[in-house]
Amino acid sequence: MIDRELSVYEVNHYIKTVFANNSILKRVKVRGEISNFKHHSSGHMYFSIKDDDATLACVMFKSDAIKLNFIPENGMDAVLSGRIDIYERSGQVQLYVRNIKPSGIGELYCVFEQRKDKLSDMGWFDADLKKPIPEYPSKIGIATSPTGAAVRDLITVIKRRSPAVDILLVPCLVQGADAPQSIAQAIKSLDARDDIDVIIVGRGGGSMEDLWAFNEMAVLEAIHEANKPVISAVGHETDFTLSDFVADMRAPTPSAAAELSTVDMTLSIGILLALSDRLSSAAKTMISERASLLDTLTLRLEQNSPQRQIERDAQYLDMLSEKMQLAMKNRLTMNVQRLHALEEKLKALDPKAVLNRGFAIVTDERGRRIAEAKDAAGQPQLTLTFADGNVKVTPMEN
Repeated sequence: MIDRELSVYEVNHYIKTVFANNSILKRVKVRGEISNFKHHSSGHMYFSIKDDDATLACVMFKSDAIKLNFIPENGMDAVLSGRIDIYERSGQVQLYVRNIKPSGIGELYCVFEQRKDKLSDMGWFDADLKKPIPEYPSKIGIATSPTGAAVRDLITVIKRRSPAVDILLVPCLVQGADAPQSIAQAIKSLDARDDIDVIIVGRGGGSMEDLWAFNEMAVLEAIHEANKPVISAVGHETDFTLSDFVADMRAPTPSAAAELSTVDMTLSIGILLALSDRLSSAAKTMISERASLLDTLTLRLEQNSPQRQIERDAQYLDMLSEKMQLAMKNRLTMNVQRLHALEEKLKALDPKAVLNRGFAIVTDERGRRIAEAKDAAGQPQLTLTFADGNVKVTPMEN
């Protein structure tokens, strides 16, 4: 026991010495839920770790924090490694964290989800950024391992479907610490060429650790910045990497990538032949219809041509002329007959004809006709007109 009074600093310093000499507290692992997390602008991280019964203050300095592949979050279950010590200035016992491993979901999965959310917020997954895959590429670039089933499947399927398509393989590592830079460099190399139409990047299946290179930022940035369309073909159908989301198209397998980037020429030739037959049949039908229409129009043109109209009008005029002549002849005949009839009537009414039958016309001195004997009375002289001349007579008194 120390008889003298101690300062607060001395007490805290003594406690710090005790903690420093405790072998258990020098290297400790604590499991709990992260809370009150704060990432300071200095790069240091301040938070607490808690369970149902207690809370422990924690600090992780920048030199250790930059080694993490993820950012701790409130509510995350984790196992923290470090040392227990006291902060002398405040007397607070805290855990000086050297490393954090997510509990349950695993560190890689945690990194995957955080990076996925970050890239999504940055718009790297947006549909309007996706470049169309050319339907008929002339040359396909492949970034993958030069050995293994994946590259063999890619080449076999491409050549089977489109034998005329050229393939350029840029070998790269697809697993291990150096794989991200190797894959990124292969993508950039293919993208820099003018003769490449589409790039396929990928590998065969494996564990999440095996495929992890395709979740690294170096690869994702190379895909995102590529000017050529990129197809991601990593693993099996159930495997997903961040490359699948950033790429212009995801293929569930390398073989599927080969199919998505090419056209089956056998099927295309069959389609072309069928279309050719349809086109030929349609052309023949159209030509026949047009020929029939042309004949109809030609006939209508001939029927309505000026020459035909003139001929029809001339014929009509001839017909009218004949009808007019016939009408005039008929009218003339009728008029002649009427004239003869009138002439006969006129002859019948002619006084000379009467006189030729032995009759005479009696007139007085003034030339007035005397029709009755009583009218002759008192006339000094009458004139008798016969067919061959006149006779002057004096009426007798009764």
